[in-house]
Amino acid sequence: MHSRQLKAFLMVLVMIFSFVFSSNTVLAEGEKVDISATANNDELIRAKEYFDLSITVTNNNEGLIPISNIEVIFGKTSSFIPSGGHVQTIEGTLYHGESVTEDFEMFYSGEKETALMITVRYKYGEQYQKVAKTINIDNVAPDTSSGGDNTGGGDGGGGGLTSEFKPVLEITSAAMPEGKAGGTITIPLTISNIAKYEAREVRITPTLPENVFIIDQLTVYKVVDKIPAGKSADVEFKFKINEKADENIYKIPLQIKYKNIYGNDFTDTKEIYIKITNNNLPARLVVRDAKTNPEVIKPGETFALTFDLWNMGTLEAKNVTVDLNPGNEFFVLNNVTKNYFFEINGLNNKEVTYNLKAKDKLESGTYVVKVLMSHDGETNLEYPLYVKVEGDEKEENVDIVTENVQTPNQAVLAEQPFTVSFDIKNTGTTEAEEIKVTVEAGDKILPQSLNVLTINGLKPGESVPVSFSFISTKDVESKVYPIKAVIEYKKGEEQVKKEQYMGVLIEAEKDKQTLNTVPKIIISEYSSDPAVVKAGENFTLYMTFLNTSKVKAVENMKITLVVNETSEETGGSVFTPVQSSNTFYIDRLEPGETSQKTLVMYTIPDAKAKTYVVTAVFEYEYEENGELKTNKMEDVFGIPVIQPAKLEVTDVIVPDPAYIGEPVYISSEFYNMGRVKLSKLMVRIESEDFDTRESNYFVGNFDIGASDYYEASITLTKPGENRGKVVYTFEDAAGEEHRIEKEFTINAIEAEPVINPFPGDFPGDMGKDPNMSGGKNSFPFVWVAVGGGVLVIGVIVLVIVLRKRKKRKELMLDEDI
Repeated sequence: MHSRQLKAFLMVLVMIFSFVFSSNTVLAEGEKVDISATANNDELIRAKEYFDLSITVTNNNEGLIPISNIEVIFGKTSSFIPSGGHVQTIEGTLYHGESVTEDFEMFYSGEKETALMITVRYKYGEQYQKVAKTINIDNVAPDTSSGGDNTGGGDGGGGGLTSEFKPVLEITSAAMPEGKAGGTITIPLTISNIAKYEAREVRITPTLPENVFIIDQLTVYKVVDKIPAGKSADVEFKFKINEKADENIYKIPLQIKYKNIYGNDFTDTKEIYIKITNNNLPARLVVRDAKTNPEVIKPGETFALTFDLWNMGTLEAKNVTVDLNPGNEFFVLNNVTKNYFFEINGLNNKEVTYNLKAKDKLESGTYVVKVLMSHDGETNLEYPLYVKVEGDEKEENVDIVTENVQTPNQAVLAEQPFTVSFDIKNTGTTEAEEIKVTVEAGDKILPQSLNVLTINGLKPGESVPVSFSFISTKDVESKVYPIKAVIEYKKGEEQVKKEQYMGVLIEAEKDKQTLNTVPKIIISEYSSDPAVVKAGENFTLYMTFLNTSKVKAVENMKITLVVNETSEETGGSVFTPVQSSNTFYIDRLEPGETSQKTLVMYTIPDAKAKTYVVTAVFEYEYEENGELKTNKMEDVFGIPVIQPAKLEVTDVIVPDPAYIGEPVYISSEFYNMGRVKLSKLMVRIESEDFDTRESNYFVGNFDIGASDYYEASITLTKPGENRGKVVYTFEDAAGEEHRIEKEFTINAIEAEPVINPFPGDFPGDMGKDPNMSGGKNSFPFVWVAVGGGVLVIGVIVLVIVLRKRKKRKELMLDEDI
């Protein structure tokens, strides 16, 4: 009986032993904490697959002290690799008898090793403790194709496999980063780990383009300690942008170096794009508002030459040097010609003054004084100033005209050279200097000689013949090609430009067989007075018509001028004949003969500023083989038109009277009433009675229909009548400078002193004991009255200033709307 009971008891023990050790559930019998683990719910785990390892931690500590800060540390093995890293945490606090279960994703590499060390580290009271246990995961199917039994662990054995656990990093940003030249660009990046393996020691290094950024930091890379699987990290780069960086979209390569949890190194390259905008204008020095005192210089007289040195760019000009070359007609009194400025800010100016003396026996005329400038961005800048000298002789003038214009009197074959010539004559009474002649013929007619000719001087009545050689290209068409000659010269301080047009008939190679069988008419020469026509004004058109045939005359010729472009407002033609029609009649024109016609025309006021093409339609008869035939052909030429600049300004508003020593505000409004944009608009005050150095207001470009408000504060220093003027200077579309002045007068008086309204005793002294001394203890009524008066005046001035500024803001707001 006892033997049977013993056998049964032993069988039960064997069954319990087989159940415990054949299962994947392991009990780690710790003294205070128990660990149990289940792999893949006891189902088969195949090689190269992920599975969940469920770990349960139970607190068996006696007492009320819980355990917390629980960490699970996996031992390094080549078979089982935790996706989240070898050290992972379990959230929560466990009191006596409580348990917590957490699933950890693992990767089975296919090796035959089944042992895995698990260490649980936790905080108990104020101390950290740990318990460790090795479990066997037997429900695995090893990879039989691996070629051997690799039982190495960690980063050693199986190193070829650990490199397969590569994190995959992607870089994103909410929008394309954008920065302005001269500022700082911020580049925020989000680095996402889209793989199932943690990335560590992530270093992002950008490759920056040249001449775009200013590197003022020791390193340009960013480092992220780790990025868990499925997580992301944010980094931010900041760089200063070169103020001269080109506006563009730049590609920035990013080198990304990182490691996996086994220390394998990886390198990726990504590309991002950034946008750089540049509204900066480089420093550009110009000389403006040059004047002499006195305005007209006598021979042997001392005078002051003053001008404003403007930086028309938005970037500062650094290390500015200004030098003066007075020429042979003047000399500097103190022999100091150079001025130095450390920097001139953008859109700001410096006033420069030189004291000079004119040499004796100078003749009347305008003499050149050269200003030489340089700064860090530019060198060898030269700007001419003109000084007017008035001698004892009478004032004279210069007038340059063209005469004896000669062009080929018959058609010229393609790729055959030809010559045009004319005389330059000075019909004025003063010698002309610095005459420049430039010819322009387009891209089908090429110059064979220099197309620019300079004549140093031309005495009154003297003429100089000039000629230019050309050749046409092979692909020309059979038609008349215009050639424009531009004559530029100085007339006092005025730069004069005149234009002379000539026409040459070119015959294409394909039309060579029929050359001159039909007489052809061309406009061999044309010009207008004025050379540049202003919209809304009359002008005179001079035309010369040439019969290019050598043998045939033409008869009953009608010439009609046609302009295809019309007014956008009225629909009428841009040019309208005045007291005549647009048709000419020529009875007969012999071979090689010319006929000149003159026509006065009116330009519509709303004509756009450009060159308008005028078509001349020729209809005529000629005789061939005893028969009378007709022919019709066309020729074209251009008439440049500009819109006159119209800046309307209101009268200057001044206070009356004004008090000496107190700020006085003057104002004026101005409007662009013309049809062209104004440029380099500057408003300032000029006066010899008060200081005007702080009165400049640079507007710059002033659009069509725009309006603005000018206000300046001045302080008067002398009583009586003070005179000044508001000066507007600007340039029109043709680059011509204009000046508008609005004079004003301010009557200044001394500020009236505060008068004591109670002479003698103050009312406060009534009833006071006459024997008492009132010197030290009496109330200071006089000072209270004076202070109150000053306070009232200050409040009145403040209200006036605030109202004027409010009005100006409303006007600017209306203009923006």
